[in-house]
Amino acid sequence: MNKVNSLFLFSIFVLSFSITSEASQVDFSWSTPESLTYKKDSEDEKKYIVWMYSVKNTTDNKIVVPIETFLKTDTQKNYEDKYIPDIVSKFSKGNEKYISASEMKGEFGPGVTKKGIAIFEDIDPYAQKINIYVTGLTHFFFWRWRLVDYSYKITYKKSGDSWTLDEHGISKDSSHRNYADKFK
Repeated sequence: MNKVNSLFLFSIFVLSFSITSEASQVDFSWSTPESLTYKKDSEDEKKYIVWMYSVKNTTDNKIVVPIETFLKTDTQKNYEDKYIPDIVSKFSKGNEKYISASEMKGEFGPGVTKKGIAIFEDIDPYAQKINIYVTGLTHFFFWRWRLVDYSYKITYKKSGDSWTLDEHGISKDSSHRNYADKFK
């Protein structure tokens, strides 16, 4: 094998290793959404979908994670996540502290895990599928405002009164971005 071929193969090996390393900068895990009916004081009773997740920095460096969560239904309705302390307390166990995406957003020290909760209010009762988008899980070291950031999309199907996982993965679908910009 000549030097050019060896250099070419070595370059491919190095590039594939750096892509693999970049993809594993965080561990991202989540729960199945839970439906909840809740009435606060004199307000009307409202229905919520509560979804919990965690993000862990798996590197030995500080990273910035500009995380945001959104929900979109198959009926083309969009929902921002909310943080309602009374509902959060119903899901907390012991010392577990769930925070909102806006609290989670920012710097993660080496090995730091943050647990988040997203609460979506009055989801369309006719929705048979929901898509939860999580942005900010890529481009840690090079993140800039308005940089195309692929989202992690998790799709659930309605099964009776609960939701079951249908599919998940990085999505190039950026339709949720237009909705997210309304809240900036």
